[in-house]
Amino acid sequence: MRFIEKINTLKASYSSDRCGMRDQAELLGTFAETPPLAAHMIFRPMSMDVQQHLIASYKRKVPAELLQLYDVMNGANLFWARKTMGRSGISIPVKYLSIFGVPLTTDRMHIEPFNISIEDLNRPDETPAAWLKFGNYSMPNDKTYDLFADTDTGRVYSVENRIPRCVVSESWESIDEALCAVYDRIASVYEETQ
Repeated sequence: MRFIEKINTLKASYSSDRCGMRDQAELLGTFAETPPLAAHMIFRPMSMDVQQHLIASYKRKVPAELLQLYDVMNGANLFWARKTMGRSGISIPVKYLSIFGVPLTTDRMHIEPFNISIEDLNRPDETPAAWLKFGNYSMPNDKTYDLFADTDTGRVYSVENRIPRCVVSESWESIDEALCAVYDRIASVYEETQ
């Protein structure tokens, strides 16, 4: 997958500014103040037994590309920044690309990915049953879009987050193509937000 190559290149670019947490999440581009903790958070690879549990518990076939991604990382929160909210001047952390995974602990002392099972339940009306929500993204100062993989065809669709009815904004042939396109789009403007 080309997206895995992008992640490996990203990791290499932060070789002198990265750290591993005790839960094995990798923080790339650590920030002096928190939150957020870092520019990018990549979660440890998903073990085979967790993958098998995900496959067994999900009502449809989990896309092979998503499982291939989980061999490398159990989700990620990429392109973190601080965003000032309106006139209040309050600054909050935002991430521009999330790939959902399976949280492995319940003690809340660990950094964990957003739970794909729970996130998949939060979908607009008329979303096809064959679609699995596996991530979301936004551009700086733009709307948030959810990423859905069609478990029958492998195509990926973006749908604006928090709308009442499913309306496709954009589509790609595969998870890899979608993640590469979104990653490149965000990376091209990310430095300007820092």
